[in-house]
Amino acid sequence: MIPSTAIPAAQPRKRRTRTTNVSSKLALLLSELPLNSVELTPRAEHMACPACQTWCPLTTHKGSKQWKLVPHHTAKAGTPGARRCGNSNRLVTIDMPIAVWQEQRAEAVADVAARRPTTVLKKVRAPQPVALHQLDPAPATAASARTAYELHRARCAGCTATATCPTGLRLEGDVRVQQYREPQRVAAQARTEQEQRRAERRRAEQQPKRRRAEWAGVRLRVLAKDLLRELPLEGAVGPIRGAAVPTDHEDTREVSRARAEARTEQAIRAASPVRREAA
Repeated sequence: MIPSTAIPAAQPRKRRTRTTNVSSKLALLLSELPLNSVELTPRAEHMACPACQTWCPLTTHKGSKQWKLVPHHTAKAGTPGARRCGNSNRLVTIDMPIAVWQEQRAEAVADVAARRPTTVLKKVRAPQPVALHQLDPAPATAASARTAYELHRARCAGCTATATCPTGLRLEGDVRVQQYREPQRVAAQARTEQEQRRAERRRAEQQPKRRRAEWAGVRLRVLAKDLLRELPLEGAVGPIRGAAVPTDHEDTREVSRARAEARTEQAIRAASPVRREAA
């Protein structure tokens, strides 16, 4: 029989295996594996192989009823020349309660979610003002066209009493066009001003109604606050009681000095028994 020369390819990983083979390597402990590399959902147990980081199903060994990794390759299924991973059929020991492991995983997931960066919002650029040379010129009128034509005639050396340069001819044509359009422009401006006056008049008429509606909405609350303000507070003291503040401003420097000396003399007599007896 001639041996096959085809290169073996990686086989799909099976969910359950009938083999009783067990790897000679030490069993993997659940407490020593990363929390995000093991999934113990019932009937969907699988884990990432520590050697090749390939996610493989977990199956139970027939003899010891322990979990073990199914045989797998180090590459995806169908990859030619793939080799078998050394952790195939390696036992996995559950050395801690599943409830404790699930609680630790939930805490780790919450911690990771809290450490995720927030969405970076791009700074809104301030609008750049348009340059002066980019501004749209004001609409020409008959007066502005006439002014531009007269200014050109005054400065241009080619424009005489009998001849006009091409620029002068163009400006003269603009004057005639604007004189023809001047009635339409004036009428349009008058209509615009009339619409603005009507809008202002409507706003002035609607403002009292709006103010009355606003006052009707807050009237009860204002009345309630006024009533509460008029009620006397429990345990409150009326006007401030204390030393009367002098209101006269006729106290001169001499009177202040005399009062200070009198207070000083009284203090000396109170401290000296001899002077107190003499007094």
